[in-house]
Amino acid sequence: MAEVLATVASVMAVIQISDRVIGLCKFYIESLNSEAPSSLRAVLIEVSTLKTVVESLEFLSKCVKFTPALQKRLWASDGPVEGCRAAITALEKLFPKGSAQSGQNVSKRQKVRAALEVLAWPMQQGRVQELLQQISSHKAGIQLALTTESTQDIKDIKAASKEIRSILAEEQRHNVYKWLTLTDPSPLHNRSWQLYEQGTGSWMLRSPHWTDWLAASIRCLWVHGIPGAGKTILASWLIKQVQDHCKQSSKMQAPCTSAYYYCYFGHSQDEAMPFLRWVIAQLSRQAEVVSTLVHDLFRRGGEPSIQELLDSLAQLLQSFGNVYIVIDAVDESNPRDNLLEVIHTLVTDPRFSHLQILVTSREYIEIERVMEKISISVPMSNSLVEQDIRIYVRSILQSNRKFQPWSNDLLKEVEDAVSTQAKGMFRWAVCQLYELQHVKGERSVVRNALATLPKDLDETYERIFLRIPKEELQFVCHAFQWLCFYGELGAPENGTPSVLLLDAIASSTARTGNPNSNVLYDSERLRELCGCLISSFGDAISFAHYTVKEYLDSARIRQSPLSFFSTEMAKVLFTCLDVVLLQAQKFTSSDLEDLKTASSHPSCWQDLWTKLSFHCAFYAITSIRRWGQEISVNDAFFGRVKALLDPSAQYFRRLQEVDDGDTSEMWRILIDDDSTMDQMAWTIVWNESATDNDASVLLSLLLITDDLDSPISTRMFREADLKALFNNRLALKKCTWMMTYDDEEGSSSSGVAKMYEFNGPLMEVMSQFVDYHLESFRSLLINYTRFYNPSTTLLYFIGRHIPALGDQSACNEDTSDCPVRKLLEAGAQPNLLGYRLTPLQIAVAARDLEGVRLLLQFKADPNYVGDPNGVVWSTNNLLANFNKFCGMSPLRICRSGDCVWPKGDYRKDAREPFLETIEQLLLAFGGIEFDQELKV
Repeated sequence: MAEVLATVASVMAVIQISDRVIGLCKFYIESLNSEAPSSLRAVLIEVSTLKTVVESLEFLSKCVKFTPALQKRLWASDGPVEGCRAAITALEKLFPKGSAQSGQNVSKRQKVRAALEVLAWPMQQGRVQELLQQISSHKAGIQLALTTESTQDIKDIKAASKEIRSILAEEQRHNVYKWLTLTDPSPLHNRSWQLYEQGTGSWMLRSPHWTDWLAASIRCLWVHGIPGAGKTILASWLIKQVQDHCKQSSKMQAPCTSAYYYCYFGHSQDEAMPFLRWVIAQLSRQAEVVSTLVHDLFRRGGEPSIQELLDSLAQLLQSFGNVYIVIDAVDESNPRDNLLEVIHTLVTDPRFSHLQILVTSREYIEIERVMEKISISVPMSNSLVEQDIRIYVRSILQSNRKFQPWSNDLLKEVEDAVSTQAKGMFRWAVCQLYELQHVKGERSVVRNALATLPKDLDETYERIFLRIPKEELQFVCHAFQWLCFYGELGAPENGTPSVLLLDAIASSTARTGNPNSNVLYDSERLRELCGCLISSFGDAISFAHYTVKEYLDSARIRQSPLSFFSTEMAKVLFTCLDVVLLQAQKFTSSDLEDLKTASSHPSCWQDLWTKLSFHCAFYAITSIRRWGQEISVNDAFFGRVKALLDPSAQYFRRLQEVDDGDTSEMWRILIDDDSTMDQMAWTIVWNESATDNDASVLLSLLLITDDLDSPISTRMFREADLKALFNNRLALKKCTWMMTYDDEEGSSSSGVAKMYEFNGPLMEVMSQFVDYHLESFRSLLINYTRFYNPSTTLLYFIGRHIPALGDQSACNEDTSDCPVRKLLEAGAQPNLLGYRLTPLQIAVAARDLEGVRLLLQFKADPNYVGDPNGVVWSTNNLLANFNKFCGMSPLRICRSGDCVWPKGDYRKDAREPFLETIEQLLLAFGGIEFDQELKV
């Protein structure tokens, strides 16, 4: 009997404490609203579910006789019930006593804020999460125990429960990590680490600043030097030292960890956002958690702000002791103001007091202005760096087999000359050794080469260009232009695949009208010609160093006899866009089988990516978006874009064949963050014989760019007959969604995704499937009413007009650019003849409150049910879903409970509050309920 009472008491204790914790959470959340810590919501949800489970256990224990084995499993000292009691008791203690009681002369809000300061939830985030995980584990143990056979051992129950939760949690975390990662710097780190020479960099370890930084006596170090000083290689080595330090000094209660990030000129981006997202992702992986703030951002979707990411990082850091972050090449961020501001915040904001920052960069004045206030300066112009260069030079001379025939005293001369004249510039030493290995090992020849070493990198690069044979100048020139072009597009971190690069060079040189048939387009030959200007990693080629790209882009080379090699952007685009647009046009059915194979087998993507025609087809859309100005002013380019977007080219059908909607991650590059499937031009199947070319090209262009004012769109409008453009017919098929509810309770519903046919003028077709929030579509709809029929467009558009949930006032009388208002003001007839349904009937069926309001204000007849002899839509028409309302008065439709919405995310219950208002409007304007029972 005593044992039974003890078990009942433990269950009652859990229920009572749960009640108190739930009350505290509700008190804080209600009092602070949006200011309440998000962790309180997690506590409320988890403890509420615990209470429900334990109450069920209490009920079953009274009604059902548990077997002794089951009782032992549930109520053992290490069982789930006792575990729940211990965890919920510990959780309650995190709340200060009397925190929910009002004090005299203190407002409720002030008292809550004071209590939260005592609570210090952000500081106890780790403890809160730990207790919630314990509660979840024990709760699952209770549920499993109640539903499993009494012979199952409690250890198996615990193991199964833990396994299920870990699998779910891992998958969810993986999705968040993937979302966080915009740029992965690990390939750059691995490549830099491979170039590290054993024995170099140790000068940094001997610096007292390094020791103080590791000991957290110094918050920030700034390692800076001239171009080519070896900062990135040094950073890769320091990262390894930091990782080793963290392994040795970490403690379980306050683990020490590290993260890194490499800025890179090839990214062509502001690195502030990618840096923060990468660091948060890496620290989250190491902690095996996703903080509540990060999870909130993930669920919200879209692009988080820098401040939101900083807040998320601050919350995440509570899981660690000291965290070391190395950021390389801050000068290569373009622009870099935001990144410098982020670094300043990380060093000065008290929330990041356990964060240790090491930054490397060039000595630019704007970087120095920020770093001098927050960091200890560590210049690379010192004798220790020169010693590292000597170590590197000696190692290469000893290991490179091309230097093995040279005598030891000659090698010593080379070591002395190169090490001394490098003046702290690793890059210069690397280039000289590369050049010297091609010199005959005769003493006089070597000494002459050493006596005439170039004074700097510019002269080094100039000499390489000057020695290129005349017949191969074009080969090298186009190679640099393509490397530059692919860099602008965002080439892989390791470089451009050599097969792709060589095919592109062959294609562009052939287009010059002066190709040299004797030139061998070979990657090995390219490396021989370019020397230390390019590097290869695996089978990919890239610029060897940032200084090479800088030199090719600079005014120095444009004003020199070597201007032929300049990678001025206008020249690069003239060469490369010509090939991209031409090859995209050649993206024909001959490639179709390869494309189908690739979309079915992701492993084939890598091979497909090296095919020039596919690569150009893939990046044609990006080129149209990015270089519209250059395309619009070049008649040949403009003509190719129009030909490419023409339905007869079948370009989009090829893209559709490749896109499988799931595994083809690369296609996500072509989709803007806010895009939907309706905005993907390649989801359209054109009826080429029944489609006007100009109208179809314009539609495709707008779906790609969403910019009616883009240079390409502007030229199209300037050269087109606008009346014909808006009135010529389009014929196409497209898969889209319709959601229908067929009874008053909404219990019978169906979401139908099917292929619909669209046939009509431009605006009528766009109105049926293009998201009206698309800026270019709204602009056409609002500003070009004089060129199309506003009445029929209103009929086709009204069913898709519904504003976002909770935003039904978005098109009220004060909103002058509401599309429905604009159409009505332009003369659209709300009582349109010739159709069996009216705009008002459709608006009521779609629960469009503001659409109904506007139509009635513009004299829509509330009792007009359409033309009985008018058009009725065929079943393959999107609007055929509204045919069932033929003959029904708007009031009858309203009271029927049936509704139709051409979107897959419609929620009937969310729009039910509008139904009563719609009914009142119809009655106020004289609406009558009737049904003519027309046969359709």
